[in-house]
Amino acid sequence: IVEIAKRVRRTVLSEQTNHVSPVSFSTGVIASTLTPFDENGAVMLDAVTDQSRRLARIDGILGIAVNTTMRERQSLSRIDRLEALRQTRRALDPGQLLLACIGELADELIEEVDSCREAGANAVITFLPRWTEEPGACAFEAHIARLTDLADRMPLPIIAAEGESTVHRNGACPEITSLARDSNKVIAVDMGRHDNVLHYDQAYYALKAIDRPLACLPSSEAALFHNLNTGADGVVSCLAYVAPHEVTALYRATRAGRFHEAQALHNRLSPLIGLISGRDKTTHEMVLRYIAYTRGLLAGPHTRSISEELDDSLIHQIEQTLDEIGLTPIKWV
Repeated sequence: IVEIAKRVRRTVLSEQTNHVSPVSFSTGVIASTLTPFDENGAVMLDAVTDQSRRLARIDGILGIAVNTTMRERQSLSRIDRLEALRQTRRALDPGQLLLACIGELADELIEEVDSCREAGANAVITFLPRWTEEPGACAFEAHIARLTDLADRMPLPIIAAEGESTVHRNGACPEITSLARDSNKVIAVDMGRHDNVLHYDQAYYALKAIDRPLACLPSSEAALFHNLNTGADGVVSCLAYVAPHEVTALYRATRAGRFHEAQALHNRLSPLIGLISGRDKTTHEMVLRYIAYTRGLLAGPHTRSISEELDDSLIHQIEQTLDEIGLTPIKWV
């Protein structure tokens, strides 16, 4: 009976994931969440479900992306990551999306991706290995052929993500553009957190020139208003995690053509964006954690594998900024 139940569950989840497509991302915002830890560094699994359910109830939240902060992902075991996925899926409606970040695309991740599928993920976010022109390296075409074969063998649809080491040539990332052209398994591109709007625009037009549907999903904080106004299909954002009502309102305003309203919303968030942007990965995560915990969006302020703490002056600046722009603790019904 247990085995039959498992097979039925796998079939249902497979049918759910088969329906995710580029157009699936064009109706709202996906919040990139953080994992709650207790004072001993253990994952607070019940809290994962609770905080995800709170976000999922907000009008305009299309879904949740898990493990997108690479430092945090690397501090979690595979069991931790899959349990976080399962607990997040419990909080979501069947029509809401669950994305799992799996790190850099590689053969050894196929089994983990299959486990992500069984845990309820609809798609995976993955970074692409860079091609180099070093002596002895394979030709670029062979590099893309290998990536295409690997992508096609993945058990879930892929969102190709721009990483911090992504190299742009003529505005676009050639690895991502080529893979998106050659593999139907790639349904979207996470355009990255970089705030260079020229790179974004050039990459956007290069991707939209591909003759098949492909969603462009910016993660930028500072350039979010620009990106939404120049054709972004959706949003995968940590800003949507710490300011969910404001970012979903901004998204709806741009979709409805209410650009002055959208600009006003983005201007209101500018001091918060300034606190988050331009920091090293560790401080960036710590600031996000403090904001999310202060607002009632994260169950605990603790981190895993980080020994340093935010200094008092930065904490004061965060609290003052949240107060000045009216981002008070969220009260849930």
